[in-house]
Amino acid sequence: MLSSHSDVSGSEAACLPFDLFFMTPDPMRSWNLRRRSGFSLLELAVVLMIAGVVGGLSVGRLRGVITEHQVARAATALQNDLEGAFAIAGRNRRPVRITWDATKMQMLVTDRLGTTVYRRTGLGRGAYGLSASGVTVSPSKIEIYPNGLATDELLVTLSSNQTTKRVKMTRAGLVQIQ
Repeated sequence: MLSSHSDVSGSEAACLPFDLFFMTPDPMRSWNLRRRSGFSLLELAVVLMIAGVVGGLSVGRLRGVITEHQVARAATALQNDLEGAFAIAGRNRRPVRITWDATKMQMLVTDRLGTTVYRRTGLGRGAYGLSASGVTVSPSKIEIYPNGLATDELLVTLSSNQTTKRVKMTRAGLVQIQ
């Protein structure tokens, strides 16, 4: 029988049971475990520096993607409102007026007198992030008759930070995003 752990030599340690071998106090192994309990300040600084560089590179692209998404959403909302105006005119059997209010940055679909508002789409900073200079509407007033024809074609140009979408409506009611 062994009297102490210090009497065990390297060849005898190989013959010891597994539990007894790992229970022997080894000063080198316990020193290594105590030394590597966390990350060094240098390792943390390198990781933070790499994360900062990657984050800085992706912020510019992320801003562009958000702008593209906002302009596309605004164009889709306008397309839906213009198509809806033709449906409202046909359903109510009365002319419908589409007007652009540049001061409020709103596209309105109303009855001919402007007393009943069927649809209102705000394109300003709050909803889609567009500025007054980023939205052009030509012409600013159009009427749609119950027979499905409009008085003129409509072209709405939406632009923000090098992203541009055009919403084109024909006299017959075809609305396309270009």
